[in-house]
Amino acid sequence: MISIKNVVNVSLSSVSASLSEYNVGNLMIVTGETPTILNPSDIMVYADSESVASDFGAGSEVSKQANIVFAQSPNILASGGRLLVGRPKQVSATSGFEALTGEISLDSLKAISDGCLDISVDSATPVQLENLDFSSVESIEDVYSILDTAIITNTSGCTVAIKEGILVITSSSTGSTSSIVLSAGTGTGTDISTALDIAQDQQVSGEDQRDETPSETFLRLFGSTYFGGMIYLPAITNSDFKALATTVQTKNCMLFKAVSSIADVTSLGFDIKNLGLTHTRILYSSIPAQAGTPALQDLASAYASLLLATNYRGSSTAKTMHLKTLSGVEADDSISDTTLATLTSCGVDSYLYVAGLPKIWTTGANTYSDEVINLIWLTNSIEVAGFNCLSQTSTKLPQTEYGMDILKNSYASVCRQAITNGVAGAGTWSISQTFGNPEIFKSAISSYGYYIYSAPISSQSQADRESRKAPLVQIAIKLTGAIHSTDVMILVNR
Repeated sequence: MISIKNVVNVSLSSVSASLSEYNVGNLMIVTGETPTILNPSDIMVYADSESVASDFGAGSEVSKQANIVFAQSPNILASGGRLLVGRPKQVSATSGFEALTGEISLDSLKAISDGCLDISVDSATPVQLENLDFSSVESIEDVYSILDTAIITNTSGCTVAIKEGILVITSSSTGSTSSIVLSAGTGTGTDISTALDIAQDQQVSGEDQRDETPSETFLRLFGSTYFGGMIYLPAITNSDFKALATTVQTKNCMLFKAVSSIADVTSLGFDIKNLGLTHTRILYSSIPAQAGTPALQDLASAYASLLLATNYRGSSTAKTMHLKTLSGVEADDSISDTTLATLTSCGVDSYLYVAGLPKIWTTGANTYSDEVINLIWLTNSIEVAGFNCLSQTSTKLPQTEYGMDILKNSYASVCRQAITNGVAGAGTWSISQTFGNPEIFKSAISSYGYYIYSAPISSQSQADRESRKAPLVQIAIKLTGAIHSTDVMILVNR
């Protein structure tokens, strides 16, 4: 009896796992407080405020902020987000080292059979390395071998290693006194410092143990888990905050901070706006100052939770923060038109009373926060869609127009979702810059709200084709914006 496989042969092909969308609803709160539990994780994840109180104590500042975060309606849970809590770490002390990164002259060294070189470890009296015979060297590796033997034989307190083809001498100590210094030989023989080109060496002193900078804390946490927003609770200088804001600007994330003095508005807020740091939102309330307490971040926590509550997978879910109401936060009834003008010029948002009602007031001078977070979502989603299109194709996307159509369709699916959730919509393209076919461009924006173009495969360079790169894909999308005010003219007739 013959096998059925001679007639029908079935094999299974599974699809690779896809990359999940980045959740911009995740909010990171950085605290200097220590949790009460043993062996806490670098990043602790919460879906309710009670768990935060259990881990940090109900009286802790991070627990108070968690109460505010989850008090909003909707809050980060509506978008599938979670509250993340991270803490600054200590940066370990480092060792000093010197790496021979200069251009070593083999010809010069081969003429030396009595070489000498001085080396100082941790600022100690230099040790003279003598009788270094390079007359038979044929490679850089031979040079390193001779130096390695001489250094290990004549010194202590350092190690020698070849890393990526470069000789690196490292002190065994750590801290600011840790160092390695190579210098011209003062002993018997011929100085080899010039042949080794030590003037071009990379010489790095050690550093003492220290606290992470806010920017280092952010980069470490952001590199571990994605989050769409961050609040930094430990007190830092305005200079450090601006450095942090500059770092956050380079990532798909937002930074929130509340201030309680007009001086901070006109200095920190004004600088953030002028530096173009649109991913940072400064919020003002004089209430903490009136109470004689430091500027608490309740307003920042409430504002961030409401902003990050948008579920972009839904229909008409995109929001503006203007004239929204917060829970658990007192509006500032002392903000006058004069104060509001200052806030507006500095790009600072606030929570005040409008006609007796507590409302968020957004200025837009530093770009509206809803537009910033919407574009973060859009950028993330386009990135993930492109990756999944390439990684989930069981065979390949050919370098043909057909293959490009498949890739562009993956991007188009994100654009269509942007239309559905209200981030974008059909309209008139109001600037002169276009790409592709101008008529098709404007027609697509008018009809669909977006336009996707790539140059023909036939125009691709041979180098790009051999590198298996797709032609540049360009996407234009019309944002819907939001109406924040209206003028009405009434004509009456008796």
